[in-house]
Amino acid sequence: MTTALVVGEPRSGQTTFVGLLYTAVVRFGTEEGDRFRFHADRESIRRLEAIYGALGDGRFPEVDLDPDAGPLRFVFGFRRSGLGGWARGGSDEDGDFLTVPVQVGGFPTAEVAELGERLPVLDEATRHLLRSPILVALVNAAALLVPPAADASGPAARRDHELARAMETVARFLALERRRKERTLYPIFVLTQFDRAPEATLHALAAPAGPPSSWSLADRGAFGLRVLETFLPETARFLGTAGGTRVTVAPAAWFFSGIATEDRGPDGIRVRRRSRLPVAGWEPEYPYEEYRGLLLELGYRARPGRLVASA
Repeated sequence: MTTALVVGEPRSGQTTFVGLLYTAVVRFGTEEGDRFRFHADRESIRRLEAIYGALGDGRFPEVDLDPDAGPLRFVFGFRRSGLGGWARGGSDEDGDFLTVPVQVGGFPTAEVAELGERLPVLDEATRHLLRSPILVALVNAAALLVPPAADASGPAARRDHELARAMETVARFLALERRRKERTLYPIFVLTQFDRAPEATLHALAAPAGPPSSWSLADRGAFGLRVLETFLPETARFLGTAGGTRVTVAPAAWFFSGIATEDRGPDGIRVRRRSRLPVAGWEPEYPYEEYRGLLLELGYRARPGRLVASA
């Protein structure tokens, strides 16, 4: 069973990301029927529904995820034969489900990084939170400014340092796994607020034309590599060396998130909505194909021996 941990710096949109992911789950489950399943405990469902309801009503969630309330925990299930079909060819003979438990701790990236200094005294719940081979890192694209700040103590360098240390913390846990094949870190990057990324930044990074959903897998990977080399060089070095741990780092996968808004004057900025067909109600305007791809990537990464990012 492969678990996933979501981390993000303050203002990276962790709460909105969770709400959009849950919005995508509702639609994906409707489209795929018995090929996909979702499960969560009652408290997590209550919190997810509150975030989902706010976005569907055209409002941003009022508060960020609270780590004191405990992590959000939910499980995605992918029928093996379904993954074969989604992967464009071939299917497994076994009709069982691959499950991917996801944990969103509400911890800032910096706090996850600091946990690495307290490994001997961590409680089992925190250890379980960190024992996740899939690490989903949220990076605020709106904060990626060119030219990158050269100040080693500035926000950009600190963001990079904290993310690299957070990945190293998770890698140190994975290095303790007895079986070698379980000592693999699968990094997934989600550039949040990508619709608000500065034009100068997109130009400097040679972003392909059109929305990211139209980019090829090679273009997405090349763009992500330029993001790492330009804004997250310490994180890039960790991905290349695994920080000297006994962990294998798989090729990173890249996804791009955003949410449409409109100025309602006295009512302030509101989330733009669209009809949620074929079921009733409304959903925010967001890049569903990106979130569908993320869901499938989680399923692909749960398959034994799969190290290469999937299309």
